[in-house]
Amino acid sequence: MQQLVEMILSGNLRLPALTPDMVALDQDMAKTDLLALLMLHRRGEATMSELAADLGVPLSTATGIGARLTRRRLIERERSVQDRRVIVNRLTSEGRELAVTVQSQIDGIINRITSALTPDEVAQLMVLVQKVLHAFQGEAPGPAPAPADDAPKVRKILLDE
Repeated sequence: MQQLVEMILSGNLRLPALTPDMVALDQDMAKTDLLALLMLHRRGEATMSELAADLGVPLSTATGIGARLTRRRLIERERSVQDRRVIVNRLTSEGRELAVTVQSQIDGIINRITSALTPDEVAQLMVLVQKVLHAFQGEAPGPAPAPADDAPKVRKILLDE
């Protein structure tokens, strides 16, 4: 691992900028705001509590994110018809358009990565990414995922000596 750090610091390994559009967007919006847009795009709508849980942030932080996105006219906030105490967040047409753009950029990056790897390498990468995430979260790693049905099966053959 130290060798990888040395390669990056010495300039022998340059990490590519993802895309110019992603860099510009990253400078324009907070990552949590982008994540909130993507989550709302996936859900369709969410209460402030649901958004806070999805983002893993306190309700007060989610409320601030909602306020920023509302000021930018990317989401609209309305009271629930079932319970007037609850605020429901929905993407505006501009918010939906931005979420689709961001999602397509993410899909493009993932496609670049997966096209450079074999299916076995992709599966191995996912196992390693999960282990790294668990290490950052201080959790014990979960069980390894089951091999794909089309993966070659290892058979043990016992030989008499």
